[in-house]
Amino acid sequence: MAQKPAFPSVPVEFGVKLQNADGTSVKDFLASPAGGAMIGVIRAASDDTAAVTLQFKRTISGADYVLGEVQIPAGAGTNGTTGWVDVLAGINLGEAMNLPAGSKLRVAAKTAVASGRTIDLIAEGGQF
Repeated sequence: MAQKPAFPSVPVEFGVKLQNADGTSVKDFLASPAGGAMIGVIRAASDDTAAVTLQFKRTISGADYVLGEVQIPAGAGTNGTTGWVDVLAGINLGEAMNLPAGSKLRVAAKTAVASGRTIDLIAEGGQF
């Protein structure tokens, strides 16, 4: 018997701030809701005065797997000249990302964000 397709039905948003105090530690960005989630966009903005490379990992069955890295330019989305960064373009070929129940998306800066500066990450999508 054929199964019916599942579509995200409840909008979800997730956010995380990376600051100097985080150093290069891996932070949970989002944990998938009980039914799973589809992430359509991840935006990154930075008020840092230097570019920062972020490494994204996905946790599956308790183990982290590197998805890829994305460089966030200095002032991205905050200085009026450099736009915010579409993270999914760098780690998922610009496609939406499916996060099954129990999986996590995690992030770490390869070098610490400058003191007093912040990188904001916001994900938007839907919960199954």
